[in-house]
Formats: sequence, C-alpha cells, structure tokens
Amino acid sequence: MAFTTDTRTETYLTSMGVKFKYSNSVTLEQMSPGWEQVNLSRPKAQRDDAIIEYAQLMESGSPAPAPIICDTPSGYDVLDGVQRISAAQMISTTKISAYIVSSDSPETLTAIRVLSNSRLQGKAESPEYTRRNAVEVLVVDGGLTATEVARMGGWKAVDIERIAAALEWSRAIESIGGPKLSGRILSLLAAQTTLSELVKSPAPTAKFLTTLKAAKFSAEDANEHIQSFFAAVPNRGRHNALEARLTEFMELPEVEARINGRKAWTVSDDVKLSRALKSAVTVLSDIKTSGVGLINIDEFFRLVNDIDSRLHALAKSHKKANAVRVPSDKWAG
Repeated sequence: MAFTTDTRTETYLTSMGVKFKYSNSVTLEQMSPGWEQVNLSRPKAQRDDAIIEYAQLMESGSPAPAPIICDTPSGYDVLDGVQRISAAQMISTTKISAYIVSSDSPETLTAIRVLSNSRLQGKAESPEYTRRNAVEVLVVDGGLTATEVARMGGWKAVDIERIAAALEWSRAIESIGGPKLSGRILSLLAAQTTLSELVKSPAPTAKFLTTLKAAKFSAEDANEHIQSFFAAVPNRGRHNALEARLTEFMELPEVEARINGRKAWTVSDDVKLSRALKSAVTVLSDIKTSGVGLINIDEFFRLVNDIDSRLHALAKSHKKANAVRVPSDKWAG
C-alpha cells in the first residue's frame, strides 16, 4: 500500500469535528476529474520536487501518511495529499489508502483543504503565505470569523484580524485601480480614512496611491502625505478637493525628484522642518480633542518663541532679486 495510518491526521480531523473512515481500497479511477488541479493550500496545485521525493520514498518502502479525501457525486475530491497521490500515480500504484471525510459543512471541508498542510507538518508553503491564504479563502471569501480561523489554524486571533483587514483594504484599492501596498501603508490609510470614504472619489485616490508607491515612499515618509490627502473634506465638492490635493502632491519637489529617478535623493532640511511642524500641529489637535491639559505650558511657549526667532533669522536671507514673494518675505530686511 502506498500510504499508512497516521495518528496526527486522526487527531486533526477529530479536532475539526468531522466524521471519517480509513480505507485501503481506493483506486485512482474513483477520483473526481481534475483532482490534481485543485489545491487551495498552494499557489500552484502540484510541486514537482515534492512529488518526486514522495515517489522515491514509496519505491524504497517508506509509505507516507494517508491523504484526506471526501466523496462527491463525481468521485473522490482531495482535501489534503495532491502531491502524495500524484506520486502514487507516478509509480503506477493501483490502490491507495486514504482517510475519507464526511461533513455537511462546505466551510469545514474548505478549511481542511486550506489548513491541513500546515497543521500536519506536510510540505507546506511559507507560514506567511499559509496564514494569508487561509484568511483570504476562509475569512474574506468564506465568511468565517477571524476567531474561528485562528482556532482552526492554531494562530492568534489578533493576527488573523489584522491580515483580514489588510486584505479588505487591498481589494478596495484594487477595485478603484490602485496598486498593491505594504501592510504598513495600509495601516496608515486605515488610521486616516475608512473603506467607504476611500472609494468615493476613485480617480484622484487611485492616482495618489499609485504615485505614492511609484515614488517609493517609506511608511514613515508617506504618513504626512496620507494625512494631508485624506484630511476631512465635505462630501459636496469632495472630488474637486481631492483633485486639488493630488495636484499639490504631484508638484512637490520631493515627489518630482523621486518619480524622475534622481539618484541619492535625500529629504531636504525644509521638508524635514515642514514635517516636524505639521506633526506638532497634529499632536496639538489630538490633545485638544482628548481634553487633556498640558503640563509645563511655559516650556512649550519657550520652544515656540525659539522657533519663531530662528525663522525670523532665516527669513532675513530668504528674499532674492526677482524672486516670487512668499509669506516669509514680510520678515525679510
């Protein structure tokens, strides 16, 4: 026989709450058409290296754990074990052993398809891929809760919730023509706006996000621009407001330099100063909203006066002949 019983598989199926039986008389002719092309736990159904390795082990007399299958009107579907059954087929095995699962819950059967590789220490994909794939198939598409999937996969619910939220944001951005973004950028977006607000003005929003990625902003450097672009705006005139913000963003020297591919781009001192002052304004707004007072208020006024004095000193050398006037020109001597 190509396969053998395995207590880990039996314990796992019991934990999933399904009924199963062990059979050593399943033939490949009984498999459903295309069984080798359905594998929800991998980006590609079959891995040649795994199939060859299993085939070599079988030929040397080392049987692998029995796969998990379920009975359908068209034949047996493979829930776990595509590589092993493919290996048995490669060495012309006529009958195989298998655990045959019965369940009236399609969601549970799908969960077994997605999670078995990682739970049974098979030739699984990377842990990152396995978790993300499980969340996409079972939570986002399948409607299971993050808590349910976390319990099935042996993960922390908070991690599954985080991945689910990131996938929902990614899909929303993709739906308006936007790019794939890093998890950190998605977290910044979630902190600044909502999914419903995100898709209200798709054209400028998608262009902003696409430019943000094309310019290769880190999450830290992108935060200021995300806050500015998604700052509160009335629904009436929202599209025009975002178009204006997009134009302003696209015309920033930093953005133009990044997009045009200038090498050794570094954040200039004036950009650093602008970011620091805008961050201070944001913190002050948060403090005002929270209703929490400031301790040692005189120290903050001293810092503000020091900043004011230094800006006046810088402004004296700012004005140049034929230069376009800017607000600080009123201080220039």
